[in-house]
Amino acid sequence: MSKLKPMQIISIISTLILLVAAAFLLTGKTKKSSVEFPGRNLKVDVELAQNVAQQAKGLMFRESLAENAGMLFIFSSESPKTFWMKNTKIPLDLIFISADKKVAEIKQNFEPCREGSCPSYRSVAAAKYVLEVNAGFVQKNGIQIGDALNF
Repeated sequence: MSKLKPMQIISIISTLILLVAAAFLLTGKTKKSSVEFPGRNLKVDVELAQNVAQQAKGLMFRESLAENAGMLFIFSSESPKTFWMKNTKIPLDLIFISADKKVAEIKQNFEPCREGSCPSYRSVAAAKYVLEVNAGFVQKNGIQIGDALNF
């Protein structure tokens, strides 16, 4: 077995750094769309969290979220979903949405977690989508279980 030369080591490390940076850039960008609550004449501008990296980051480190804005998490299957508020700086309402695009469960006023150990929150209902919005959004707009959504 031959030993690697210093230039080979530098080349390998540089290549790894470039690959990691490229992966971060490709997964870090979120697409934008909108979610409508037709029965409430309400539209929410959303960023889409479609892959594991985007879902893991979610709304972490955001200082604010515009009114009627949020993040829509899109999962590959319908099942109970678990979320936590680690590194999230703004309080949120979570709306769990079934595969047929109806509100299945609501969790309100999740406070940011500023400690090392953060609790996780699991839905009882199965969901294929989860909409994160500013805390108070659900109450302000009268969102209820069974409400239909379009997106």
